[in-house]
Amino acid sequence: MTHKGFTPSKAFVDTATHAQSCQSICVQTIQHCLQMGGSHVEPSHLRLMQDCAEICETTGTMLLRSSPQHNQVTAACASICELCAQSCERFTGDAQMKACADEC
Repeated sequence: MTHKGFTPSKAFVDTATHAQSCQSICVQTIQHCLQMGGSHVEPSHLRLMQDCAEICETTGTMLLRSSPQHNQVTAACASICELCAQSCERFTGDAQMKACADEC
């Protein structure tokens, strides 16, 4: 049986690439927070960053395979990314936290 090749749209690929980049910086920033300690390791802040990393990873994967459920997951991803950005913005003067907020 021969299957026709599948290529996701450029918009899907671009959005998936951004989601994967956001996932990567969230994971890196979680490690930064663990090293910093103090308010950087507030449980609610770390959980939100973990949630953001995971939903971004899932979103990227679903977009690359053009999942029919991509609208639902991208909406959730956008909402969680916004919350993560707001949480990271609280840490003024910290370049890693700013980078995470900017990417989210």
